[in-house]
Amino acid sequence: MTSAPKATALLVGFSRVSASNIVAEIIRPALSEQLGEPVTIVSLAGENGACAAEQTARAAPDGRTLCIAVPTHVLGSLFDEKQRYDAIADFTPVALFAKNPLVLAVSKTLRVESLHALIALARSRSGADELVYGTSAVGGGPHLAALLFCKQAGIRMKMRVYAETHTLYEDLQAGRIALTFNNTMSALPLAHEGKLTLLGATGPARCHAAPDVPTFAETALPGYQFESWVGLLAPAGTPAPVVARINEAVSRAVNTPQVRQQLQALGIEPVRENSDYFAVHLRAEAARWLPFVRDHAGEFPGVQLQRIGVRR
Repeated sequence: MTSAPKATALLVGFSRVSASNIVAEIIRPALSEQLGEPVTIVSLAGENGACAAEQTARAAPDGRTLCIAVPTHVLGSLFDEKQRYDAIADFTPVALFAKNPLVLAVSKTLRVESLHALIALARSRSGADELVYGTSAVGGGPHLAALLFCKQAGIRMKMRVYAETHTLYEDLQAGRIALTFNNTMSALPLAHEGKLTLLGATGPARCHAAPDVPTFAETALPGYQFESWVGLLAPAGTPAPVVARINEAVSRAVNTPQVRQQLQALGIEPVRENSDYFAVHLRAEAARWLPFVRDHAGEFPGVQLQRIGVRR
């Protein structure tokens, strides 16, 4: 009897409409073809992505268990009270394969059409009347993008955390919250349907999937930039030849016409970066954001900042 081919598990730590899950679903068939073996997506949503990351960190370093990583992998670990794993030391970077801006989506009930108008409105509100923004994770990319916006615009807003992204968007459409920084994959369809207003993109250039949406830097906030990304991690100690094989498969997968087209239609730019580049990128993200998080410790009450990348 012929044994079944070995499968690679691709762990995803966020909800169905998250960037992580959407990108994983897009890349899975092509990655499976390039690896020459089945790739299965394992959903372990919860705890800011920590459930999937922890299971990856504890898996055998044989290349059979991989984890989709986004900025929250590093950012959330900066103030993870439990610190069950080290976001850098307990993983082997495999590939950085996609980048995308976030977009600022506001409720139609606000009746604002520009960043300048939103900033003016926020400055007119105070105390219990402050604008409320929604985010799906404390310490995730959208959370820190909002804090960076507040700092550079000289405004204050209140945060509301949602366990499910679809509930966040329901409240945004109804006007129960004012705005959100979120991924292009979930926000663009709602904007095209006229349910939300997009005021800005956080990347260094306009998003090709939403060319009419200006960047923050070109409108109200020169110097503002926040770019999200998607990569693959394996457990620490995964052999270099195994990492190289998976990296090559990922690079080939994201460069197939079908995958490139699907990603770009959602505002995601495919990139092909190796393990060494991704390792430097992860440490640079931690170095960039740790001082910012420390300066805004009041936004994370009761949370002790952590040191990462120091154990091994």
